[in-house]
Amino acid sequence: MNLLESQIAFPDEIQAIKTATADWITKRVLPREVAIYTTGEVPADILQEMRDLGYFGLTIAPEYGGSGLSHLGFLAVHEELTRGPKPLWNPINVANGVAARVLQLSATEEQKQKYLPGIAAGTLQPAIAVTEPQAGSDVQGLKSRAEKTGKGWVINGSKHYITFGARADVLFVLARTAGKEAGSAGFTLFLVDKGNPGLKIARMQENMSGKPLEQTELLFDNCEVLDSAILGGVGKGLKCVFPTFAEERVTMATTALGTARRAIELAVDYAKTRKTFGSFLSEYQALQHSLADCVIELTAARSMTFELARQLDHRVVSPPEAAMVKVFCAEMANRVVDRCLQVFGGAGFMAESPICQMYRDVRVLRISGGTSEIQRNIIAKELLK
Repeated sequence: MNLLESQIAFPDEIQAIKTATADWITKRVLPREVAIYTTGEVPADILQEMRDLGYFGLTIAPEYGGSGLSHLGFLAVHEELTRGPKPLWNPINVANGVAARVLQLSATEEQKQKYLPGIAAGTLQPAIAVTEPQAGSDVQGLKSRAEKTGKGWVINGSKHYITFGARADVLFVLARTAGKEAGSAGFTLFLVDKGNPGLKIARMQENMSGKPLEQTELLFDNCEVLDSAILGGVGKGLKCVFPTFAEERVTMATTALGTARRAIELAVDYAKTRKTFGSFLSEYQALQHSLADCVIELTAARSMTFELARQLDHRVVSPPEAAMVKVFCAEMANRVVDRCLQVFGGAGFMAESPICQMYRDVRVLRISGGTSEIQRNIIAKELLK
């Protein structure tokens, strides 16, 4: 019995894909783990394998080139993918997450035909452009505006911390189209293609993870789009994106599972081979207990995550339910990776060590998708109403 492997029973077809993904990550990706973390880029041959294996279209319907996998199936696969470096799984997550979900729920058939096949093939990069300097978790604080013109709309404003903003082929841009008196009906979601006049990359934004390869600050300077760029209808922007938030948070919880598992794997392997004062690290009881705590927390987090994941395809998961899973798993992963880095001692502090990069990457799980404090607000509001 391997305590790090999931003991959860999945349907046979999902288990088969999960097992195949685990084997691929172990044999093809992890031997190049250090190189991927060092460069921040996925080697061309691995990227092509990701496309050929269909990872970019896991949740996209077959008629648009995807696999049509259930939410449970996607999250089971995602847990295995997140054992690998973040540059590998992050674009897969964006493609199968909010981008694909919003298009399939709210897009016209013409919009679906234009974007979904490319996303599923891994040749079209989407990016979600919501966050602004004055508005993160508070989506209704957005200040970017879109004004109606004779030809369509003109968007003005700025977005920042946009993952894949510089390399995106299409941006999902949330902008205000009415005054505050309109409330939640004052926002509209637009599809803005790469190269659209008025769309400018202001700067790449370096974060704790290291090289500025992902996050981007974008400017919209009289950026003109046609009516056909609207997703879901005028004033329906929040209705398009809000239903995806719970799913996104459960996905982030699953990210925490894969990351924590890989950290424990690395720590266990190191403890078995590293000697100090004539004994292997694995022989010291203090370290044994630390690793035991790691696997206890991982097992608990996995159980609550997949219990909720099983229900995503059959009912609407409430914000408090998703919040509980997200905050527990995010904080679990931070504790686990911290303990595992401690096992490595000075070696874990060096940038060339995968556990060092993991430590830097995992911190954002307590921030993105709604901070841990926001999650607790959601939970407490439901509890006390």
